[in-house]
Amino acid sequence: MTRSVLPPLLLASSLVPVPAGAEHHPVFDLVASRTLAHQQVRGGLLVPCGAPGFAKYNHFGRPSPSWRLHAVEDGRPVALAQTTARLDLPLSAEQAQAQRLWLRLKVQSRSSVKVTAADKTAAPVALAPGWQTVEVPLPPGSLHAGENELVLTFAQSGRFSMPGGTSLRAAAAVEWIQVGGEPPADTAAPPLVDGGRLVVPSGGGLAYYVHIPDGGALSVRGSGDGCSLAAEVTGPGTKRETFPLRLEGTPLDLSSHAGQVRRLVLAASGTCGRVLLSSAQLLRAGPAPRVSRPSKPRNVVLWLSDDTRADRFRLWNPSSRVETPVLDEFSKRATRFAVAYVQGNESRVSHGSLFTGMYPAQHKFIAHNAVLSSSLVILPEAVRPAGLYTIGHIANGYISKRWGFGDGWDFMRNHIHEGGGLKGEDLVRHAAEFILRGVGRTRPYFLYLGTIDAHVSWRAHEPWISKYDPKPYNGPFVKGCMDPQLDKIVSGELKINERDKERIFACYDSDISYNDRQFGELLKVLRQAGHEQDTMIIYTSDHGEEFWDHGRIGHGQSLRQELVHVPLWIYYPPLFPPGKVVQEGVEVLDLLPTITDALGIKTPPAVQGESLVPLAQGEGAGYPRPAIASQYELAHTMRLGRWKLWVGGSGQTRFVDGQDDPREERDLSQQEPLARRFVVDAMGLWMAYQDQWKKSRWGVASNHRPDLPADLEREPQRPK
Repeated sequence: MTRSVLPPLLLASSLVPVPAGAEHHPVFDLVASRTLAHQQVRGGLLVPCGAPGFAKYNHFGRPSPSWRLHAVEDGRPVALAQTTARLDLPLSAEQAQAQRLWLRLKVQSRSSVKVTAADKTAAPVALAPGWQTVEVPLPPGSLHAGENELVLTFAQSGRFSMPGGTSLRAAAAVEWIQVGGEPPADTAAPPLVDGGRLVVPSGGGLAYYVHIPDGGALSVRGSGDGCSLAAEVTGPGTKRETFPLRLEGTPLDLSSHAGQVRRLVLAASGTCGRVLLSSAQLLRAGPAPRVSRPSKPRNVVLWLSDDTRADRFRLWNPSSRVETPVLDEFSKRATRFAVAYVQGNESRVSHGSLFTGMYPAQHKFIAHNAVLSSSLVILPEAVRPAGLYTIGHIANGYISKRWGFGDGWDFMRNHIHEGGGLKGEDLVRHAAEFILRGVGRTRPYFLYLGTIDAHVSWRAHEPWISKYDPKPYNGPFVKGCMDPQLDKIVSGELKINERDKERIFACYDSDISYNDRQFGELLKVLRQAGHEQDTMIIYTSDHGEEFWDHGRIGHGQSLRQELVHVPLWIYYPPLFPPGKVVQEGVEVLDLLPTITDALGIKTPPAVQGESLVPLAQGEGAGYPRPAIASQYELAHTMRLGRWKLWVGGSGQTRFVDGQDDPREERDLSQQEPLARRFVVDAMGLWMAYQDQWKKSRWGVASNHRPDLPADLEREPQRPK
C-alpha cells in the first residue's frame, strides 16, 4: 500500500474561507512557478534530474559545477553527474526517516556509487553498464529534517553524447533520484505537468517554499474525481496545519501566516490517481492594481551619484547623521525604491549593467582590460527612437568612448579625460547651459550626469564637515582624503589611527550632502526652464563604499550591503506615484527598460531587466522580488524580502537577515531553514539560467510567468 504524504496532523474539519466580501487578487501563480515545486511521491522527495527545477538542488559550486544540466540520454532528460556530484535537498521529517534513496541512472562501464550525508558514507553500490534503478541504504542518522547535503561519488566516468554531435565526460546520466519513502514501483517518474495543468499524484504532493502575502489566501481550480486535495502549511519547527481544499476556487484563508515564509504542500489522496490543477494561486488582500500610462515624459534626466551607500540617507537609516534636505523633499514627490541593488560592486561592472540592462555575465564588462562590446545597445542608443537629444556629462573615467560607452550620444564629455571640472557644481553648470541656453530649450532630451562627489578623493565640504566631525583634528586628512592617500592606506604604506578613520568617513558624508545640494541646483534649473513637471528624473548610484565596516575600506572586494545597496528615486508623477515607497527588490539594470517604457518605445531585445512602471503602480507588488549582485562572477548575492543569501565561488554560503542585521553578523542558516530554502530555490534557478533570463518574459526568480516553464520544458535542451 502506498504511504500517504500526509502524517497525522492538526486537520481542520472544513475549509476556512476568506471573510465574506473580502477582495483579493493573485500575486503568486503556483502553476507558472512549478519549476520551484518539490515533488513528493511514495512518501519521499522525488528529484527529476533532467527537469528545469533540478537547478534548485544543484550545489552552488562555480566555476566547475558537479552536474551538467539539460542533457538528454537515449531520449530521456537527464543531468550528467561528475565523479563527485553534490546536492542540497530539503527533507521533511517523514522523508528523512527512511534513511535510504534510489537512483535511476545509466553508466557506460562497470562502476559503483557511494553516498555521503552528514559525514556518514554508505557502502558502495555496484553499477553495471546501461540503465538501472539502484537502492542506496544510508547509515543511521545520515538524513534529517531540513536541509541535507548529499555527495555522490562514482568510481568511473565515461563519455556521453550530447545534442549536436558533441560529447561530454561524466560519471553517470541520472534521470531521477528519490530520497526516502517507499520503493519506486516502476522506472518512470510521475510528470509535474500535463497539458499545462499541474499534476498532484494521489498519495503524493507538491511542496513550495512561499511568502504568505498580506491578507493571504490560496485558491485552486482543477479536477480529480475520487480524490481530495489538502493544503499543508508548515511554520517554524514542525508546527503544521492541514486544510481541505475545494477545486472550484474557494479561497482558503492563510492570513494568520501573512508576512512569513512557509512550506506549503498541495497533497492529494484517494482513488483517482492524480489531481490536475488548471489554476493554483496565492492571493493578496485588496483589488487588483491597474497600470496607467496617461502621458510620456518630454525629457529624461539620470543623475548618478557615484560610490553612494543607501544607508547614509536617513530615509533608509534614520540614525544617519548625513543631511540631505533636497532628496528628503524630493522623495515626497517621487517614488522611492527601498531595496535597490547594483549588479556589480564597483564602477565598471555596475555601469555595464546600468547602460545595457543586462547582468554582468552577459555584458562581460568585467575584466580590467575588457571593453563593452559595440554590438550591445546602450542607454543613449536605446532612447534615440523617442527623438531625444542625448547628452552626457560624466566624471567617472571608465565611462568613456575608450571603454565602449560612446555610442548613441549627440554630445558626450568625460570630464576626467576632456576637462570641464569634476565637481557636481561643474556638471550642473554645463547642464544648465544646455537646458537654458542650448539645444535643450527647443528639443526633448536625455541628460545623463555622472557625478563623483562621493567617490574618492573625498573632500571636507563646509558647512557639513564641521557638523559631522566637530572634534579638533590635525592629521593628514584635514582637507580630505585624496586618491593617492587611499591607495597607500589600502597597501599599508600609510598608517592611520581610529581618529583618522573618523575624519575620512566624515569627509565622505560631507560629499553626500554636497551632492544633495548640487542635485537641488539641477532641480532649480529644470524649474526655471519650465520642465520640472514634464521631465522624468532618476537619482541612483553605481555602488557603495566600505569604511572598515568589515575591516576594509574601498569597493570591489565583497557583496556586503554597504557596497551593493544603493539609493534609487524615480520622479514623474503620471507614472510614478509621489511619496510611494516600493519595498520589493529591484535592480539598477531595470532602469533602461523603465526609461524606454516611459517613453513608449521598444526595449532592446537583449535587455534582461524589466520596467519599474508597473511595480511602482502596484502590479507585481505584495510578493518578494529579488535584488541580485555579482562580484566579478566569482560570488553572487540575492536579497529576497528581508533575507539575503551570499554564495561564494566554491559553493559556500552565508544566509542573513538583510533587514535587521545590515552588518550581516549572524548566519541564520540553521535558525531559519524555511526562509533559506525560499531564497535558495530562487537563487539556484537564477544562477543556472541567468544567461537566458529576461524578466519581462519570465518574471523574477522568485515568482515566474508562464513563459518560463514553457521555454525551459521544451526539448532538447542544450548542456550547461
